[in-house]
Amino acid sequence: MTVTNTCVTFDKKINEEAPCILACPIRQDARDYVQLIARGRFSEAFRLVRERNPLPAACGRICTHPCETKCRRNSTDAPIAIAWLKRVLGDNFSEETRKITTEKYPEKIAIIGAGPAGLAAANDLALFGYSCTIFESNSTPGGMLRMGVPPYRLPRKTIDNDVEFIKKLGVEIQYNTTFGADITFASLKEDGFSAVFIGIGLIESRTLNIEGVQLGGVLKGISFLNEVNTTGSARIGKNVLVIGGGAVAMDCARTALRLKSHKVSVACLESRKEMPTTDFEIEEAVHEGVVLYNSVGPKRIVGKDGKVAGLETLRVKHVFDEQKRFNPAFYEGSESVIEADTIILAIGQASNLSFLKGQDGIQITRGGTIVVNPATFSTSVHGIYAGGDIVLGRGTMTESMAQGKKAAIAIHNALRNTAIKDEKWAEKPAVPEVLPSRISFIKKEQKQEMPVMPLEERLNSFDEVELGFRLNEAVKEAQRCMNCGAGALVDDNLCVGCLTCVRVCPFEVPEIKRGDTTAYIDGDCQSCGLCIVECPAKAISFKTPLEDCGRDALEAVFQEKFIQGVKPLIINFYCQYGVYYEDTIDAIDDAFFSHVRRVGVLGLGKVDPSLYLKAFELGAHGVVVTACKDDICHFCKDREWVERRTKFASQLLGGLGMEPGRLRTHFVSSQNGKEVLELALRMVEDMKNLSSGQS
Repeated sequence: MTVTNTCVTFDKKINEEAPCILACPIRQDARDYVQLIARGRFSEAFRLVRERNPLPAACGRICTHPCETKCRRNSTDAPIAIAWLKRVLGDNFSEETRKITTEKYPEKIAIIGAGPAGLAAANDLALFGYSCTIFESNSTPGGMLRMGVPPYRLPRKTIDNDVEFIKKLGVEIQYNTTFGADITFASLKEDGFSAVFIGIGLIESRTLNIEGVQLGGVLKGISFLNEVNTTGSARIGKNVLVIGGGAVAMDCARTALRLKSHKVSVACLESRKEMPTTDFEIEEAVHEGVVLYNSVGPKRIVGKDGKVAGLETLRVKHVFDEQKRFNPAFYEGSESVIEADTIILAIGQASNLSFLKGQDGIQITRGGTIVVNPATFSTSVHGIYAGGDIVLGRGTMTESMAQGKKAAIAIHNALRNTAIKDEKWAEKPAVPEVLPSRISFIKKEQKQEMPVMPLEERLNSFDEVELGFRLNEAVKEAQRCMNCGAGALVDDNLCVGCLTCVRVCPFEVPEIKRGDTTAYIDGDCQSCGLCIVECPAKAISFKTPLEDCGRDALEAVFQEKFIQGVKPLIINFYCQYGVYYEDTIDAIDDAFFSHVRRVGVLGLGKVDPSLYLKAFELGAHGVVVTACKDDICHFCKDREWVERRTKFASQLLGGLGMEPGRLRTHFVSSQNGKEVLELALRMVEDMKNLSSGQS
C-alpha cells in the first residue's frame, strides 16, 4: 500500500505581513516564534528570536511591545503576550545562534558603548565576520539597561546572560574605558580600527528652570537610579516626590518605595491617559502605593533651611497646543503645594558629548544629538557611525537595537563596497483588521496573566516582581495566536472554482469574487486547514512550512532508533490545543512509552485521512486519534471533520483487508490525563490480542 499525504506545505512569499511584525522596530519574527511555542518547539523558537534579537531575555521584560498594540487579537479579546513569551525563551533556552556567514574579514570595528545599540551593532557585525571591540566606560555591560532600569524589572543576571551570547560570537568588551580620556578617534585609527560606531546613549537628566532646584534634597532621576542600581541604596527622605510622568519617573518612584520612604508621589503635567509610559507600569506603581498628582505643573520648589519642603504647582489647562506641539498652559491663581522632603527630577534625559571636544566635523543638533544619514547611520565624518538614544533623542530599547543593526549593515556595505539589504525591513502592507462580521466566529480565549510577587513581599527587596510564565502557560498563551498573514493560499493555476472551500470554512473566509473563476482567501484565515484537506483539486496550501499537518512529525517517529522492533506499535494522533508541554500524562507507565508514539498537530482538522493510512504503511499496528471536545479546542468545528475522515480511513482499511478497528477516534477532555493513557493502553492490549488470535 502506498499512500501520499496530500496536506503539503510550500514556503510561499507572503505579500501581506502580520501587523505584529511590522510594528516591531527590529522586525522580530513574532508570529513565527509564537507559533513554534504553540507547538512546543521551544529551541527552534529561541533560535529564531536570537537570530534577530541580540537581547531576548532583557527585551522580554522591558520592551514596550508595540507588536501587542497592533495584535489583531485585540479585536476579539486581548493581544497575545508576545514580549512575555520571548522572555520564556530567553530564560529557559540557550540554543546557539547559527552563523550568517563563514567569512572572516580583516577589518576591525570599534563600538563605543555597551548599551542596546552598541551590542546590537557588535552582534550583527560579528555574524557578518568582523572583529569587534566594544569600549565601555562602566565596569559592566548594558548601558542604560543596567544604569537606569531597576533590578526588580530587569535582573542583572538577565543582562549578563544575553551579553554572554554576544561575547561567544567573538566580540570583545573593554570595560572602564572612557572615550575622550582613554581612547580617541585618532588612537582607534592608529590601532587599526576601520570604522567606529557610537552608541553611548543619554546619560544625563534634564533639569527644571524654576526657583529652588539648587536646594538640598533635589535629585536627578538618572543619577538617582544609577546610584541605587550600583550600590543598592541612596540618601533620600521619608516623603519623596518625583516630577515626571514617563517610565523613568515610575522607576524612580517604585525604587524610592523599596528604600523605605513613607510616602512616594508622582506629579506630572499629563492627565492619566496622556502619561508617556505604559499603563502597566503606571498601574504597578499605584498598586505598590505611589500617589499620582496628574495635570499639575511645577511652579517652584519650596524650601526651608536650605532643604526641600515641597513643590508649588499650578493646574494644567493643556499640555499640547492645537498643533499637537508640547506647549503647556496653566490656570492662573491655581497654586497649591505638595509637601516633600526629597524631589527627584525625571523629566527627560540629555546627552553628554564632551568627548567630542577637539573632534572636528561631527555634526550635532541643537538638542544635543548626533546627526546621521537616516539610511546608513553614518555621521558627517567618514567611517564614523552612530545610533541609539544619542541619535533618537529618547527612544526605546528596540528602536536603539534597530539602529545598531541597520548601522552594522551599512558598515559592512561600505567596507565591502556592496549593497546588501535586510529584507525584513522591506515595506509590506499589514494584514487588515479582522472583518467585524467574522469576529463572532473566532473563539474567545483568556489571556494568561503574568505571575507576580505578592505585594507584601516585593517592597522588601529589589528582587524581580514578574515571575515569568511556566512552559505550559507559555504554550497555552501562544496557542491563542491567529497566525495572521500565514494561513491558506489558493493556487489559481489549480483552482477549479468548485466552492468546496467556501462550503467547509467555519470562518466564512474563502470567496469567489464577482467576475473571477477561482477562490480567494484573505488575511482573516485562521489556519484551521479544513479547506486544504477537502479541496479536490489540491489547489490550497499553507503559506509557511510551520504547518506540516502532522506529516513531518509522523516521519520523525519512524526515524527513531529501534522503532521497527516495537510490537504492537500504536500511533496516537492528538490535538495540541489540548496539551501543555510542561505537564505530563498522569500515571504514565513503561507500557505506554514502549508501545505508543504521539504525533501532535495544532488542530486535527489539518490532518488528511491519508496520513492515518500512511502510519500503517510505515509500520504502525494501530492508530488512535484523540481529538478535543468542542469546548476545549481552538477550532470548534473540527469534531465533525475528524469523525468523518477517520470513518473514511477505517473503510479504506477494511477494503485493504485490515481490521477497521485498528483505527479509533476518541474525544477527550485533556490530552494529558488518564483518559488518553487508558485509551492508548487499551488499544495496545487489543492489538496484542488481535496478533495472538491471528497467529
